[in-house]
Amino acid sequence: MLGSLGSWVNYLTGQSGVATGTSGIVEVKTGKVRGKRYTFDNGKSVDAFLGIPYGEGERFKKPIPPKPWTTVLDCTRFGQRCPHTDLFLEIPFLEAAKSENCLNLNVFAPEAAPGPDQPNGYAVMFWVHGGGFTIHSSSHYGDYGICKELCTKDVIVVTINYRLGYFGFLSTGDEHCPGNVGLWDQALALRWVKDNIFEFGGDPNNITVFGQSAGGASSDYLSLSPHTRDLFQKVIPMAGTAMHSFASIETEKNRTKALDFAMKLGFVPNPNATKTETNKAMVQFLNAQPYNKLETALITLFGFNLSDQGTLDIVPVMDGDFLPKSIAQLRVEMPKKTVMCGTTKYEGLFLSFRPHKNATLGEALQLLETDLRRRGYKVCPELMTKIEEMYFEGKNREDKRDMTKAVINLISDFTINWPETEYAHAMVELGHTVYQYCFYYCNKRNMGALGHAMAFRGATHCSELTYIFHKGLIANFYPNNDDNKMVKLMTTMWTNFAKYGNPNGKENEGPWKPLTAEDPYKYFEIDLDSKFKDDVHYGRIKKLRELLIEYA
Repeated sequence: MLGSLGSWVNYLTGQSGVATGTSGIVEVKTGKVRGKRYTFDNGKSVDAFLGIPYGEGERFKKPIPPKPWTTVLDCTRFGQRCPHTDLFLEIPFLEAAKSENCLNLNVFAPEAAPGPDQPNGYAVMFWVHGGGFTIHSSSHYGDYGICKELCTKDVIVVTINYRLGYFGFLSTGDEHCPGNVGLWDQALALRWVKDNIFEFGGDPNNITVFGQSAGGASSDYLSLSPHTRDLFQKVIPMAGTAMHSFASIETEKNRTKALDFAMKLGFVPNPNATKTETNKAMVQFLNAQPYNKLETALITLFGFNLSDQGTLDIVPVMDGDFLPKSIAQLRVEMPKKTVMCGTTKYEGLFLSFRPHKNATLGEALQLLETDLRRRGYKVCPELMTKIEEMYFEGKNREDKRDMTKAVINLISDFTINWPETEYAHAMVELGHTVYQYCFYYCNKRNMGALGHAMAFRGATHCSELTYIFHKGLIANFYPNNDDNKMVKLMTTMWTNFAKYGNPNGKENEGPWKPLTAEDPYKYFEIDLDSKFKDDVHYGRIKKLRELLIEYA
């Protein structure tokens, strides 16, 4: 329900590095680029090429490839990021300026040639950031940690910027603005990688698309769309897929939200105009505004910026082009992928957070009822009572902590966990290879000041990102021994998957097994003592699925 958030507070690195020199010159199809080089204690060097243009285009329209350049492009600084409302706390730490000229990407590549286990070039990991399709950028993830912890394990990593909010996801449902411009941006960036990554030592036939929350949903959309589904082989949607409620909205709701937004800026619709005439006039009006007038926020001082229905409205729509059929039909038609997907232990802990106040049982049940109706379930008092009993049976309703945990579990399951496991279930039944996980590890110190404001501390939405990118999420990241173990474990599993299609490694010697259609609830619990287990999320999801089948 609340897109990635992948990190409104991901601005503090806690650990940084100083480039040791410049990279060599690489020639891509539109010109030559030069980046910077990091050399690490193990003797390995990684080149970072920042802000490479992959596209350009007009506001509210599909992107086109960039114009070629004739001189060597200096790619030692992050490119500009899509305009959105920055949080006050993060402003001093942001590296990249804002601009609508934001269609750029970053390539992090080992300097040495790949070993014999990758004879056709390095495996490529293509990262799509989250942020509710509204905020965030590739620069939030930095470069040093990616080079140090991922690329030294013999992969190439690409991170991208794409258009957000009204710039990327405004839709009128007609020719004036069909929508999904941000997904078309991602598609063009992925095509750029397919066409150019060999020049950096990468294998264009071994690409893994991965992302978290809205980035996870985007990864799934890229798997589904006929325009992109054949460009890569593996996918890691983390805490987000096209099956999540936050990942899409009805076109009319998107249009209504945009019309209300435009009217607040001064647009006056003609009461005698047809719908399409109003759409045309609204898009022209918004197109004439300076970019700062169109900036939007995901998080405010009062919590997440949601509609009255608890949804994100300026997000992808079924546009008949990038997504030409229903999600279910596209899933049947998509080519076979190797998948690694999962969530954290308490996804809802962060998603339900509001300063000085946590979600109540009544609010959680109201959001749940709205979501179930939107998904087409036959909602009735009997169903709601059964769900409430399922989550609160045996709980002491006078015990505030006991109740809070139950509410957080309910929010976690309906916003993130249940759709994620339904995705895994569907993919297994369609013949895809699926590895499922749940991230449990939590060093409370790494939650920073935000941790003090939450109901309790635990692994929550975005927590796993710190241990993939070696970068602070909500506080400076000064890792202790256990943190370093988790960084090593996470980056090894993620890069193993990218290289070999198996998180255990090339020889498949490890405990993590792919799911079977007979038992889609097994999972790999990621913690200091990781293990392959039964009944993900303590069996709640299995019980929930069995219950909801009666009301489908």
